[in-house]
Amino acid sequence: MLENRYKTFFWDALAEYFIEQGHVVAWVVQNPSFMPKNGVANVIAFPSSRDARALSKSYGLEKIVRSDRYINYFGGDTSHYEYYYAEIERILLKEKPELVIGEATLFHELMAVDWCKKNDVPFFHPSMPGYPGGRYSIYLGDTKDAIGGATDLPSDEECYSLAEAIRKRERIPDYMRPSLPTDHGRTFPVHGSFANRLLLIKSYLRGERFNTPSPWRKRKLDKAVSRRLIRWSEICTEKFKLDDGCRYLLYPMQMQPESNLDLWGQEYREQSRLISDLADILPPGWKLLVKLNPKSKYELDDTLINILSVNHRIIPIPFEMGMDKIFSRVHLVCTVTGTIAVESILSCKPVVQFGPGILSDEAGYAHANSVVEIKDVIARIEAAQFQLADDQGRTELVKKLYFTTFPGFISDPASLPSVLDSKNIIQVGENLIRVAERCI
Repeated sequence: MLENRYKTFFWDALAEYFIEQGHVVAWVVQNPSFMPKNGVANVIAFPSSRDARALSKSYGLEKIVRSDRYINYFGGDTSHYEYYYAEIERILLKEKPELVIGEATLFHELMAVDWCKKNDVPFFHPSMPGYPGGRYSIYLGDTKDAIGGATDLPSDEECYSLAEAIRKRERIPDYMRPSLPTDHGRTFPVHGSFANRLLLIKSYLRGERFNTPSPWRKRKLDKAVSRRLIRWSEICTEKFKLDDGCRYLLYPMQMQPESNLDLWGQEYREQSRLISDLADILPPGWKLLVKLNPKSKYELDDTLINILSVNHRIIPIPFEMGMDKIFSRVHLVCTVTGTIAVESILSCKPVVQFGPGILSDEAGYAHANSVVEIKDVIARIEAAQFQLADDQGRTELVKKLYFTTFPGFISDPASLPSVLDSKNIIQVGENLIRVAERCI
């Protein structure tokens, strides 16, 4: 298993369950501030200046480099890569795992994924998708390929009811629910709280500089985001207006840093450029609506602010305006890997997706390999030739969401304390073991 900050303590509860079931658990720990208690913890010492060297292309780690938040957002480099890869390889060769479980997010986790690929060891990345709720997918390695096989499928009537609840926005993704200090069972501080920041600062001062940014640099970045949010609001005051005679393409921005875009949607991770490209291909009579992520972070950059200021075909949506206020005015939705793709199909709204996901041949969905391909989708919409999902198709999609997920909650306990509930641990652990027995 792989250490991942507060997520480690959820993995650790699972490790205790696995050990009780007769399995052997070992760890790769990159940040010793988040130590597991169950199993063998292999702690990687922080590299010294003597360990730093330029990364050789022979390692083939370009995909990891492109997804690394330390490099993309916090001014880091790859001088620690060869050291960590050698240490991770040493640990995994020593432990000889039949299965590795962890996130596929941070650089050391992705190095473990790379080793697993080269050595034919399954890597499970359990993660909660937006829907159907209260369930998790098991992704293979660094992909969005979910292992199916769930047997607890609801009836068609129940699936249709959920489709309707999502269409009416009566059901929201679990990750949209706020974390509160008063959450039942909380033992870890809320992300962003003083206690949380203090722990991360201590971790940084101990030497963890590769997944933890400099507190001063992070403060500077966060202040820049606050400044840009103010400017966003000013631009909205100047530009936000919906014209009945116009058609609208909606692009909801995805939060960064986040695996959804930086890893799975890597080709389109520069969202300011994507937004500009989308506006450029729109035919006369169309405009681009851009909605900020509710938890907006570093995806909101100065380049995007400048584009919004000068491009009359792009209309930013006020930050406080909910999707329910504008969705009925939208004629086409575009996303890279966002949950909005599923919501659009279930809401009978045309959607184009660039990245991987659960959708494949559903009516109302089109996959695009380039921005230019959206022109064809728009032409089909204008000619009333773009088929949307009917009630049976919507029901089947919900059934597919259940088939590719398993009951239980996956999260770090700082965000969702209830994941440590013993019933949840047993439920998640049982299904992970059951799926592992099919794969090993």
